[in-house]
Amino acid sequence: MHKIYSLIFLLTSICTFSQESFDYRYLTYSQVGYDMNLPKVAMIQHKDSTLLSENVSYTLHKIVNDKKVYSGKIVSQGKKWGKYWWKVDFSNYKIAGDYYLKIKKGKETLFKSKKDLPIKIGKNLIWNKTWYPTALHHLHIRDSLSYKPEGGWKDCGSPLQEVSSHIIMLNALCDLLELTPNELKESELQEVYHHLVVGANYVSLCQDKAKELGFQEGAVIHEMRENYKVVTGNVAKTAMILARISRLIKNKNPLLAESYLERSIKAYSWISTFGPVLHWDNTNNFAITHGAPFGMHKPPKEWMTRDLMMMLWASLELYKSGETEYKQKAIEYANKIMARQVLKKKSEEGLFGHFYTYDSFDFTEKANIHCGAWNANYKAYNQGGHFPHYLIPFIEMRKLWPNHADNKKWNKMVHDFAYHYFIPATNQNPFKILPAGYYKDEGLLNWSGWYHGHNKIFGYAAGLAMEFYHLYGDEQFIDIATGNLQWITGLHSGFHENNPDFSASMIVSIGNRYKEDWDAMVGTITNGFEADGQFKLEKPSKETDLPIVFGDEGGIHHPAGWISGLTRLKAYLNTKE
Repeated sequence: MHKIYSLIFLLTSICTFSQESFDYRYLTYSQVGYDMNLPKVAMIQHKDSTLLSENVSYTLHKIVNDKKVYSGKIVSQGKKWGKYWWKVDFSNYKIAGDYYLKIKKGKETLFKSKKDLPIKIGKNLIWNKTWYPTALHHLHIRDSLSYKPEGGWKDCGSPLQEVSSHIIMLNALCDLLELTPNELKESELQEVYHHLVVGANYVSLCQDKAKELGFQEGAVIHEMRENYKVVTGNVAKTAMILARISRLIKNKNPLLAESYLERSIKAYSWISTFGPVLHWDNTNNFAITHGAPFGMHKPPKEWMTRDLMMMLWASLELYKSGETEYKQKAIEYANKIMARQVLKKKSEEGLFGHFYTYDSFDFTEKANIHCGAWNANYKAYNQGGHFPHYLIPFIEMRKLWPNHADNKKWNKMVHDFAYHYFIPATNQNPFKILPAGYYKDEGLLNWSGWYHGHNKIFGYAAGLAMEFYHLYGDEQFIDIATGNLQWITGLHSGFHENNPDFSASMIVSIGNRYKEDWDAMVGTITNGFEADGQFKLEKPSKETDLPIVFGDEGGIHHPAGWISGLTRLKAYLNTKE
């Protein structure tokens, strides 16, 4: 009898535990909240495909009075990353408030989300909760922790201050000024201008240091104290960002604007003369990072496509700054890039419209190749490779020069990428996040092989999606943009089973629950999910492509991607008001 009672007690404990813990073990949703006028989705996951039957539904309830306000069917999303997924879509419910979900089979409640972790819905909620922390608050902290007297920002878990990270954060601040200036108070605008100068002055110091080290004028080193390597993409990005900042501050500070423009032109000239700059070592790190054939240790003496894209972008910014001779250079770079686009007849498992990394090899470019700040050669070659397939310069060209003879070619190139790579690639997972890229003999991969997290990819992917939406008016791109940003806010694959913070925001200090980086720096964003462990490079494979490791280092590059995506989403929401 004693054994029977013990068994009953054990079974009761298990059932009670399951009922209490089920919501955070298997139900993930944004821990920051949802915008009233954007898609609103939660996800259920389990290793057992029979967990939920076809007739399972959900109900959405107000927390304040338990009133049911909405209901719908739960839709199976199939298998991905070793688990089965079901979507809870309440996008059509558009009333602000705090809610919780019940997952039901008939009248029986299988499990529900926690009231103390509310599902928040509000007007401009994501913008209002995140823009200032991710754009400015953490920069004030990073400024205080920076090198003295060099300035700039502490940009990652280490004390290093990479020029590439400064540039993409500066680009995010430029996006704020150009896309959402009316959303900022005058005092906030002044903070943006202040940090533009802080960051641009550090980039300028890296250019001066290169000259001091013996490089011809215009070169730019990667880091002021620990890494004096000159990287192709860094110099191209310097030309782009200093021209862009020059244009944006010209009315406020014409002398400083002129000095930045001069530096931009010198950087452009230097890399045009001496690029591409090669760094390599006798390991498989190159092959892992680029999805190149194993045994290929050395890059060819060719520009990577992402660096050609940055030179195109720099050409556009110089043109917009009044240097009209750069129009022809932009067109020439556009032709070089279009020559590398994957054609339908050479599609990779049906995917085409994306780009080969080089002219001489048939492996395609990856969304992110940046793998660390230190001066190892394989790191130096890839440093600053943050932007994923960033076609925004092409989109700008078609607007700037609508009557140019190549405009139809530019349009077709962008369309092929958007509809034959971007949409099908993001649709290969239930969350619509952009994969790392296509790897020969493995397929599209998200996590495997990578050095540290991809969270910046998702911000930039959201920005690209919104640009495509404005081109084509296709609601698919709204879903993609929202999915990529919401991954960072907690609508993701989850951290650990049986862990009470299974669904958590990856923006430090923002959300019901959130992960912290090493510095607990409010507004920064962590590296995010990985397959093989933080700061490790392993051979990519379909078998290991699982988001099972959480990278807890924070970095400035992730908020930079977030802001570039968020500003474009906010600009869209403004048209709906």
